[in-house]
Amino acid sequence: MKNKIGYFYILLAGIFWSTLGFLVSKISDYNFSSEEIAFFRMIGGFIAISIYGKLTMPTMFKITKKGILYVLGIGIVCQLVFNISYMSSISMVGASMAAVLLYVSPVFVAIFSKIVYKEKNKKINKIKILSLVFCVIGAYLAVTGGKIQLEGINTVGIFAGIMAAITYAMLPIFNKNALKEMDNITMSAYAFLIAAILMCFRINPVETISKIDSVKVFGYIAAIGIIPTAMSYIVYSKGILKGVELSIAGVVASIELVLSVIIGWTLLGEDFSVVKLFGVLFMVVSTFIAVKAIEDVKEEIEEDKYQTETISECSK
Repeated sequence: MKNKIGYFYILLAGIFWSTLGFLVSKISDYNFSSEEIAFFRMIGGFIAISIYGKLTMPTMFKITKKGILYVLGIGIVCQLVFNISYMSSISMVGASMAAVLLYVSPVFVAIFSKIVYKEKNKKINKIKILSLVFCVIGAYLAVTGGKIQLEGINTVGIFAGIMAAITYAMLPIFNKNALKEMDNITMSAYAFLIAAILMCFRINPVETISKIDSVKVFGYIAAIGIIPTAMSYIVYSKGILKGVELSIAGVVASIELVLSVIIGWTLLGEDFSVVKLFGVLFMVVSTFIAVKAIEDVKEEIEEDKYQTETISECSK
């Protein structure tokens, strides 16, 4: 029962994240730049997650000296650069294509994990390669519609989307050690705040805020700070705390990609084709392949451990 609730939280996080492209597109319609939208998301996310944290965690803002270094890295790379890149990509190539490009991030996670943590399990690496091949083929089909001619494709928007995938892929690399120093909610709050402060050097916050001239615009801006930012991080953390493994959480949260693409095609009127749909499905399948590899290896490790313990008992 505990795990079922955990899965529900992770699914909810994916649904919340899938609204980001739609909200960015709507706010862009009111002549806000990608950097201004990123600022609104970060400052709104910080305020919302801080209110939640103070109500539920007395030690919300407690952080170690080493933790400060981690949140600086996460705030600059995984929030500031990521948000500017992703929102620029949404503005240039659309919400659905930006979401597809973002989900190429497992390729970069695999590369960074190999470099930083020296992953050595041969079986995982072999099946991971298959998973990454599916991911790359799926991304190609979803972005190009299977056409070799790339004329008319916004290369700057594609580059921004890939940059978003690279910076997004850095988050689990930072998290592996950062979460030993602080709670995930604390880490997210500080990262949002750092990104928002640094964004003030790129925009004029007073002038940006003064451009909010209607309740409708304010509603979209409030929503981007709350729904795909604070609420998504909160429920995702709750899911992990309920015992959902990170590998499985990745599969459940991949609903974000599917919904982001559907929202782009239906609500935002972005280009659709059956080939692009197959591309998205390829990318979802790649996630399942990666998780299956991890689960199989875990079973083998448990079996080997059991056999070793049995032999050890028998030899006494």
